[in-house]
Amino acid sequence: MKKRLLLPLALLISLISFAQSTDLDKETLTVSYVKLPSEPILDDTKRTYSSSSSSIRISGFSKVKSPGTLDISYRFNGTKSSEVNIEKITHEKKDDDGNVVSTTYTYKAKSSISSSATINVINAANGESYEKGFSDSNSYESKEFDSYYKAERHYKTNKYDIRSSHGSKHKGNIKRSIRSYLDRRYGYVPYTTSSEFLWILGSKKHPEFQKHHEAHEKVKAAFAKMKYDEPLDDVKKEVEPVIEYFNSIIPNYPGTKRKMRKVKYASYYNIANIYYYLDMPEKVKEYAQKLIENDYDKKDGKKYIKYADNLIKTLEVNKMKTRHMKVLTEDLSNIPDEEEEVEEKPAAAPAGIEVNQAYLITKKGDTTLVDIKTEDIVKIGFDLKTVEYDNNKSPIGTRVQAAKNCQELLFVDGLHYRNIKFKESALKGDAVDAGQMLAGATDKLCKVLFESDKINLYIFNNKELVILPTGAEKGKSTMGTSFVFGFKKNLAKFAEGCPAVIEKAKSKGYKNTKESLLEYCQELTKCEVK
Repeated sequence: MKKRLLLPLALLISLISFAQSTDLDKETLTVSYVKLPSEPILDDTKRTYSSSSSSIRISGFSKVKSPGTLDISYRFNGTKSSEVNIEKITHEKKDDDGNVVSTTYTYKAKSSISSSATINVINAANGESYEKGFSDSNSYESKEFDSYYKAERHYKTNKYDIRSSHGSKHKGNIKRSIRSYLDRRYGYVPYTTSSEFLWILGSKKHPEFQKHHEAHEKVKAAFAKMKYDEPLDDVKKEVEPVIEYFNSIIPNYPGTKRKMRKVKYASYYNIANIYYYLDMPEKVKEYAQKLIENDYDKKDGKKYIKYADNLIKTLEVNKMKTRHMKVLTEDLSNIPDEEEEVEEKPAAAPAGIEVNQAYLITKKGDTTLVDIKTEDIVKIGFDLKTVEYDNNKSPIGTRVQAAKNCQELLFVDGLHYRNIKFKESALKGDAVDAGQMLAGATDKLCKVLFESDKINLYIFNNKELVILPTGAEKGKSTMGTSFVFGFKKNLAKFAEGCPAVIEKAKSKGYKNTKESLLEYCQELTKCEVK
């Protein structure tokens, strides 16, 4: 009985041991070569560039005063922050039974901050000129405060420092992105990595274990001598016996059993990888095809065919046979580094006065930078109050400008107002006097909530939502009697040609709230008109 049990057990242990003996481990290598550009300047005597920014560099090029073969103009477009949102956080204290015994709240300020820059590139080698934009963004979140007012006040007091701090980080990230972009397109970048590897047998029980590891050590030693700026002849000679070894053991593992295919897979993979770093893409493709036919891991075979094709294309474009070459990067411009661009803050206001800067565009098309007291922003509507200064930059009063003369108001922190003509709802008795409520459609400055090529949504006096179909001369207050009683009909009418939005409107899928109407505007804008 014991013999009957021991025999299958021994067989199982033997099978497990044999299967484990074909385990493969990644054994690392160091490789070095030059990353070649996608749009090279083939004449190395013409690899020069000039730039308006000292932070812009191109590997393998000489910087000259002006003009270089590549002339690069850099412009930082500034940093913007979204309207602040004060988040309310609930904190519950529970007793041992899980019952809430007290509730407290904290508040924190949140906003989104983004920066952008543009480069203009003139390529004298082919006459090409183009502009490309770059951007970076992140979210700001303050610490928690015990009141809404403190969180809001914290942000208002520090918003310029917050924006400036994040803008500086964005600027550094953007410039790194620009350098990376220019290097990929034109540069010759020396590159060394120790993350490459061969698949080597990991179990001492396998008969090829020792020779596999000896092969890896030989390749590792040869590749350690690989330099991006030196020929590969000596390296090739050193690894030839290793390639011969991996080829020689393939016939020893015939058939389609998994453990057999696994050993052959290691040989094919290692040879393909070695040839890739020896800049022999046609041989890479040969062994990549063997990887596919071996059917242990087809995706690696397909991957190496792709690698080989890309290498063939890159070498052809660069008129080269190898990725190993001398690289000269130098600065011949003798131009001192420019001072880092600093985004200016508004001049400090006298004690007790908090101002916000905005660009005011009049109906005549004039643009003026104005200061607006924080307390007056919520009053923007029928008119606009801006701070007036004397010659010593001291505030001397307030200038009132009628909304009918103002086309647009764009705050530097991203807040946006636009002149919209609409009839205010008579339901808003607390907003204006009786004479204004009885008037017809008049010009009013409204905060922009959403704008697109189909529909626009604004808010007046922080309370009254206004919908303006693109191209219409007048907006519609969503608090007006005709709009409220014909809510579904109005939304369906504005969505003409968009069946999904019309159906949702008719089935009460939208509500007369800011959040729901924003959803309506977004879905209408995405809809393809039929």
